[in-house]
Amino acid sequence: MDPLNVKVQQKLKELESLQQIRDLTKHLNTSLEEFAGQIELLGEEAGCIETVTQNWMRIIRAVSLASNSLTNYREEDYETDRPMTERLVRCKIDESQKIITKN
Repeated sequence: MDPLNVKVQQKLKELESLQQIRDLTKHLNTSLEEFAGQIELLGEEAGCIETVTQNWMRIIRAVSLASNSLTNYREEDYETDRPMTERLVRCKIDESQKIITKN
């Protein structure tokens, strides 16, 4: 084999490698674009998840407040009649967590 053919073979191998890199880069780009779309969707849904979580925390806090009243009863109270939890009243509150009263 003459040096020119060796050089041509080397360049063909280099070209083949570069074409593989190009194809892999295209595939990586497509995958990253899909991933970016999924991340964007997760970001949008995160707000919904946050709202649901906050609502559940409020519900758990309300149940806890109501059930705390049961700790004030003695065993004798359970023998005469089954004690009930305290009733909860819903009140509007402002940003500083103070009850808004009607004037």
